[in-house]
Amino acid sequence: MKTVAIICEYNPLTNGHIKHLLAARRETGCDTVVCVMSGSFVQRGEAAILDKYDRALLAVSFGADMVVELPLVYAISPADNFAYGAIKTISILPGLEYISFGSECGDVDLLYKAADFFANEPDEFKEMLNMYQSDGYSYPKSKALALKDYIEKYPEFSDLSNILDTPNNVLAVAYINAINKLGLDIKIHTIKRDDNDSDLNMDTEYPTATAVREALRFEKYDEVAKAVHPLCFEMLKNSQTDYSVLEDLCLYKMKEISGYELEKYYDVSEGLHNRLKLAAMNAVRFDDFINEVKTKRYTMARIKRICLYTLFDITKVVYQNALDTAPYLYVLALSKARKDILSEAKKISPNVLLRYSDGNKVDKDIKAMLKLDFRAQGVLSLINKTQNIKRSFILV
Repeated sequence: MKTVAIICEYNPLTNGHIKHLLAARRETGCDTVVCVMSGSFVQRGEAAILDKYDRALLAVSFGADMVVELPLVYAISPADNFAYGAIKTISILPGLEYISFGSECGDVDLLYKAADFFANEPDEFKEMLNMYQSDGYSYPKSKALALKDYIEKYPEFSDLSNILDTPNNVLAVAYINAINKLGLDIKIHTIKRDDNDSDLNMDTEYPTATAVREALRFEKYDEVAKAVHPLCFEMLKNSQTDYSVLEDLCLYKMKEISGYELEKYYDVSEGLHNRLKLAAMNAVRFDDFINEVKTKRYTMARIKRICLYTLFDITKVVYQNALDTAPYLYVLALSKARKDILSEAKKISPNVLLRYSDGNKVDKDIKAMLKLDFRAQGVLSLINKTQNIKRSFILV
């Protein structure tokens, strides 16, 4: 068995994603494709547009052999911990040889060079980074600005000039650093994303998932139908996503919790809990709250993620426990022809779970993470107006 892993969200699965699934198998020479997919919530701190089992079914229908869930704690993390959690999860896949992802640069050697640079940051770069953070910029923005300044002094690094300007390059570097941190022997495969892959343009061969969600929001069904497979289109057309439900839940939680308690949640630091609490008390709508808190230091994505940490009670302690928890595979969907993947995976780790009730067979730390995932699925069912909460994997 030769496995290539794809870390994904498929929110929703687009024709571009299907192209990548097929290319990953073909270009790596692997006979097995396993997707590690965010479940009910995604890295931007937002709800998934479809249930995780539906998105997993689509992935297996159009190229994957198996889909496992990326635990909630990792799925709604900043890039470095998102990558670390995903790589830790795939570390127990049988026959793992490759990880495959899209990147704006499409150059494996350049990504390795960038990963090496950030794993061994020069002191002068660190000083530049600290300067921008002191000026009030967010950490990711400070890092990008510091890199540009560093390159001006040391032009031999000029090929890294745009590496932090695009989200998929940033994640690619984070994946490589996570692989090195965990001491794994995994090769890298990347396909180049088109220049328009980061915008809302639907007038292109492969529109982004972001563009598809925006088109769906305005009921531009003809455009959506061209960007996704007909099976996915039917699911999307029948979906009833109401993001205001999540907004109301998050704002209520922010109003209800004390400033002292807020300080205990993950990624709340530097007195941010006071800013969050004051904004929440004065806000009538979630947008008002976000706009009041957001600054060049505190990005919208970070604030939304913090809202989810509070909603699901992910404190700093809970978060650290998750990072320290042993990896496990929670299977969402599996090809009927590839049940052999399960038997091979169980030879590596006993933590291969097929249904929610399997949580009774694992240790308390994994069980705690499964409970978070199930709670998140329940909240998503309120947002997406669905009655049935699936508890077991799907054979496709």
